Amino acid sequence: MPTSVGFIEPAGEGPQDPPSTAPSPPEVPLYRLAYLNKPEIPVLLMGTVAAVLTGVILPVFSILLTKMISIFYEPHHELRKDSKVWAIVFVGLGAVSLLVYPGRFYFFGVAGGKLIQRIRKMCFEKVVHMEVSWFDEAENSSGAIGARLSTDAASVRALVGDALGLLVQNTATAIAGLVIAFESRWQLALIILALVPLLGLNGYLQFKFLKGFSADTKVCS
Repeated sequence: MPTSVGFIEPAGEGPQDPPSTAPSPPEVPLYRLAYLNKPEIPVLLMGTVAAVLTGVILPVFSILLTKMISIFYEPHHELRKDSKVWAIVFVGLGAVSLLVYPGRFYFFGVAGGKLIQRIRKMCFEKVVHMEVSWFDEAENSSGAIGARLSTDAASVRALVGDALGLLVQNTATAIAGLVIAFESRWQLALIILALVPLLGLNGYLQFKFLKGFSADTKVCS
């Protein structure tokens, strides 16, 4: 009498049992990433200087533009002379912008690339010394490990290369704008600062509304 060959499932371990969920990875503090990026401190400092100059360019441009408009009320001979001077000033400002904008992306990109290389090396060394049975799990296959080394480390680069540079640039722009505003008319600057929380609340409520509409659309679909 022929018999069928198959796997006998123990009692209570049928397909109806939910799969075991893997434990969530621990959160890594930001100071540890900063420590890993410690050898690139000179590069980060140069990137910070470039980001600060990038953030200050627009406020400086606004000051130069307002002062340049006053030359249109000068006599003809002074207008011709001053217009040449201001043209040279704006060309110089454009030359500075041509240097600092790529410089910000380059220096922070170099620091982020070095950090990715260091993290991938540490992760690969850790994987190589794992037990053989660890690789038998589906989430630890060669493809999954390669994808993790590729995507997870690249997300760290976005934190150092893009977010950090943009944060420094926006901070420099805000500080320079506040200095110019309080220097020109501090009463109006205080009124604008009082309205900033309302603008932030408006943006937050708009984000919440859009998020709610998106969730409702997914439920209906």
